Amino acid sequence: MKKIAAIIAFSALTLSLSGCALLYPNWGTTQNPSTSQSAEPSESASASETPSASASTKQPATVQIDQASVDATSGYLSVVAQVTNFNEDGGQCTLTVQAGTQTKKLTVKAEANVTSTQCFPMELSLTGLPKGTALVTVSYDSAERAGVSAGQSVVIP
Repeated sequence: MKKIAAIIAFSALTLSLSGCALLYPNWGTTQNPSTSQSAEPSESASASETPSASASTKQPATVQIDQASVDATSGYLSVVAQVTNFNEDGGQCTLTVQAGTQTKKLTVKAEANVTSTQCFPMELSLTGLPKGTALVTVSYDSAERAGVSAGQSVVIP
């Protein structure tokens, strides 16, 4: 009887842990998402990105910010985002944070997940951004698709 209970417990544990691969698409790979990131601070006050002429011929991407939070202790903004209307590899996600007259951007890779395209986790330093409310958006761009999320407010302490 103990042997059957142990087999059932092991099977349940194996199934629950294998579900992590569905939630985090890089599970088990040696790819390091931090090597593909580049932070580019700029001083632009424009609130909307201007799409290029080629972006108008691309299919629309529905970008969704799943989580945006500020960690005052570490001094970083963490954002998790995905594109919900398709799954593909080869695209890039760009996090844009606008606080006052300051704008900071961070670009990361995106990859296909089961039913969506997930952006690599994004962490942007709050250094150089003024305290107060900031607007966070995530844009997606690939050879065939492009889109921008709705803005989300965060408070920079």
